[in-house]
Amino acid sequence: MDDDSVLRTVLATVREVAPGAEVHENTQLIAHRIIDSLSLLSLVALLEKEFSVTIRDSEILPTHFETPLAIRTFLKSKGH
Repeated sequence: MDDDSVLRTVLATVREVAPGAEVHENTQLIAHRIIDSLSLLSLVALLEKEFSVTIRDSEILPTHFETPLAIRTFLKSKGH
């Protein structure tokens, strides 16, 4: 999957856990309270399913989920 496809999928997944939120590639998800601790866990579960990856508890760091671009970078580090 190319970078643009990964980003589109990440954006769609974020919008699924935060319906109605205006989300773009550089949107600050945590700082703007678009996702909270509960929705972050939902987001992780959806990303694991969508990308067939395992995200360990130790990898659930604010820096990995700060923006959709940060999520894409994190997923790339896991092979996507």
